[in-house]
Amino acid sequence: MLVSSFVGFGLVLLENFGLPIGATLGVKDGVFSIKALAGFIKGGVSSVLETTALFIFSILFFTILSATGFFDKIINALIKKSGNNVYAVMFLTVLVAVIAHLDGSGASSFLIAIPALLPVYERLGIRKTTLMLILAASMGIMNLLPWGGPTLRVASITQADVNTLWFSLMPMQILGLLLALCLALYMGYVEKKLGAGSLVDLHGESAFAHIQDQTNHLKRESKFYINLVLLLGVISLLFFSKLPIYFSFMLGSSLALVVNYKDLSIQNEVVKDAAIASMMMATTLLAAGILIGIFDKTGIMKLMASLILNFIPDSLGVYLPIFIGLLAVPMALIFCTDSYFYGILPIVASVGSAFGIDALSLGIVMIVCRNCAAFISPVVPAALLGCGLSGVSIKEHIKTSFFWLWGISIICLFAGIFLGIIKF
Repeated sequence: MLVSSFVGFGLVLLENFGLPIGATLGVKDGVFSIKALAGFIKGGVSSVLETTALFIFSILFFTILSATGFFDKIINALIKKSGNNVYAVMFLTVLVAVIAHLDGSGASSFLIAIPALLPVYERLGIRKTTLMLILAASMGIMNLLPWGGPTLRVASITQADVNTLWFSLMPMQILGLLLALCLALYMGYVEKKLGAGSLVDLHGESAFAHIQDQTNHLKRESKFYINLVLLLGVISLLFFSKLPIYFSFMLGSSLALVVNYKDLSIQNEVVKDAAIASMMMATTLLAAGILIGIFDKTGIMKLMASLILNFIPDSLGVYLPIFIGLLAVPMALIFCTDSYFYGILPIVASVGSAFGIDALSLGIVMIVCRNCAAFISPVVPAALLGCGLSGVSIKEHIKTSFFWLWGISIICLFAGIFLGIIKF
C-alpha cells in the first residue's frame, strides 16, 4: 500500500544517452509525463482565475473607499449616536464590525473597529474581552461574503460559482448575524450587572470625545455621497446583473479612483496600499489552483479518500456533514485557513461523494461552522492583531469566546440542515 500510494517527481536527464529530457509523476499504477503535468497545472490555475480576480479587485475597491474616510465618517456618526448607553454600544459594536468587515480583511477590520470603540468601552467600564467577543462573532459571520477569503477558497475547490455559493448560505449568514446581535445585547445585560455605565459622568466629556477628525492627503470627505452611490451601485450589480462578480468590483474600483483622486501619483499610492493586502491572497489562490489541478487529475485525492473510507462505517458516513460541522470550531484553533480549506476540504469532499453527499453542502458546512471561530484562532494572524490592539491576551480571548462562538456555529449548522441548505 505504501508503495502504491507513493507520489514522486523525478527528473531524468538522459540527453547524453541520445534520449530526450523527461520527467514523470508516478501515482498508484499510473505514470504521467511533464507534458501531462503541465496540463494539470494549467487546468488547476484556470479554475481559480476568476476567484483570484475577484479578490484583487474587491480589496482594491474597499481600500479606496477606506482611504477616502468613507467608513470613518459612518462609524464616527454611529458612535456619536450611541452616547453612554451600554446596550446601544453593544449594538453599535456589531454594526461597526459589519461595516468594517465589508472588505473581507480581518486585519483592517480590527484596525478600524478597535481604535474607534476601545475608548468608549474603557469610559463605560465594559470589559475588553467583551469587545473582542462581539467583534469576533460579527466578523466571523461577515467573512462569508462572496469576496471573503473562505468563500472564495471553497468556490475554487468545489468549482462552484461564488455568487451561487453565497446565495445558498445567505440564510445561515443572516441567522449568524442575528445570533451575534443577540449575544451582544445579552453581554450588555451582563456588563450592566457588573456595573458598566454606572460611573460615567453623563454631564462630562462624551464617550466619543476621543475621536478626532483626522485628515490627510487621501481623505475625501466631500465625496462621501458619491462614494455611497458607488458602493450601492456595485452591490446592486452583484445582486441584479449577470455580469461576472469580479467585473463589478473592477468597474467600481476604476470609478472610485477617478472620482476621488485626479492625480496619477496618488492613484498609484492607493493601488499600492491595496496590493499589500491582495497579492498574498492572490498568490495563495494561484498556488492552490496548481495543487488542486495535480491532486484531482492524478487521482491522489481519490486515493487519500479511499484510505479514509476504510475507517468510516457505512452507517455513519451519511452523517459526515454533522461531524464536520461539530468539529469545525475546535479545528479552527489548530488549522490555519489555507490548511483547513485546501488540505481538508478536498479530502472530505472525496469521502462525502462516496456516500452521495454533495461537495457544495460540505463546503458550506466548513465555511459557516469554521468561520464562526476564525477570529479566536491563534493561527489566524488577524486574531493576534486584534488581541494586541485591544490589550487582551489570546488565552483570555479564547477562554471568553470559545463556547459562545461554538454555540453559534452549531445553531447555524442545524439551521442549515433544517432549511435544506445542507443536504445529505
